[in-house]
Amino acid sequence: MGSGDQRAPESRWLGDPETVREFLTIAVHDLREPLRAIRSSSELLAEMHKDSTDESAARCLRFISEGVDRMEGLVRDIAEYCYGELRELDHSEVDLQRVLAEVRRQLSVEFERTGALLTHDPLPTVKGDFLRLALLFRCLVENACKFRGAEAPRIHIDVKQQGSDWVFSVRDNGLGFKPVYAERVFKPFERLNGKQYPGSGLGLTLARRITEQHGGRIWAESQLGQGSTFWLTLPAAD
Repeated sequence: MGSGDQRAPESRWLGDPETVREFLTIAVHDLREPLRAIRSSSELLAEMHKDSTDESAARCLRFISEGVDRMEGLVRDIAEYCYGELRELDHSEVDLQRVLAEVRRQLSVEFERTGALLTHDPLPTVKGDFLRLALLFRCLVENACKFRGAEAPRIHIDVKQQGSDWVFSVRDNGLGFKPVYAERVFKPFERLNGKQYPGSGLGLTLARRITEQHGGRIWAESQLGQGSTFWLTLPAAD
């Protein structure tokens, strides 16, 4: 069999979205199964030694729990990114008021935990995919909740029209970052704060990819200790 025949099966596999999606679904399931076993076993050990004064054991159990949390987040976000690449976008009219209502619903536990307040100007209708746009704004709002300062997160979304596009800003009162990192924050798996904060480092990467899929662009402005503003453009509905 020639070298061309050997490469053909791989090319067909890569070119078949349904096959890739099926592989991804199985892979995600199989990756989560041992994580569940590790978590349940560590919780059982913690219960068995709950009266122990061994600080080393408690620290090890905490590291296991944090490691499982990080792996679960990585698996979830990598799968989310890949599914988005395989899924054909639905270019219809999307009411962003409904999108923000969905974001509030998805992050209700996080809002309650952090005391976050999300406000926004009257939001327009844009052309795009409802589920992907909900994920885009969820990533930005969730990012503001995660990298908060001493005060509860305050997030405001405003918008103005420029030609055939809407220009949005998502402002927060969080930790902020040095302006030199304004592009770096969008890189995959980038974590400016290292392991200090949970997460996969894919949230802003997802936000950029979804914005680009909708024909827009996204960029960031920030000062360390003074919060951040994420700007993005989306096409207005006809």
